[in-house]
Amino acid sequence: MGSSTSKPETKVFTPGTPIDFSASFLSQLESSPESNYSRAQYTEKYIQDRVASELKKLELETIKEFKKTTNDSLINENKNNKNSLSVPELNEKVGQLTELLNKNAKLAKIEIPNEVQDARNQVVACLKENKGKSLNCWDEVENFKHLVKNL
Repeated sequence: MGSSTSKPETKVFTPGTPIDFSASFLSQLESSPESNYSRAQYTEKYIQDRVASELKKLELETIKEFKKTTNDSLINENKNNKNSLSVPELNEKVGQLTELLNKNAKLAKIEIPNEVQDARNQVVACLKENKGKSLNCWDEVENFKHLVKNL
């Protein structure tokens, strides 16, 4: 029952041959310009480059898909009729697509009432006047929050 110890044993291995590092090698390691900070910067730059290249790929794919979609929408109807494409027909279709895009752009815009815009400007002006003392603008912020909540 008590023949083995319950405490973990630490084992120390000693090499058979002596390990000696020269002073020049140690000083080279200590004076190395690459530090944890520079390694972190290299890693960050690598990540940024990868993200940029992936975004570029996605952008190119999106442009390619957009061109394909627009070409298909313009030419698809004429393929069914087997008529040759004419400039006036294409101009009409381009006009229709432009109108559709303009309607979608108008739907995406949000109309902000003048009261809310004025309250926002008051908050911004107050914060500029009281730099470092944002609590002095409590009333303006509360008014702005109340107006936004009522939208």
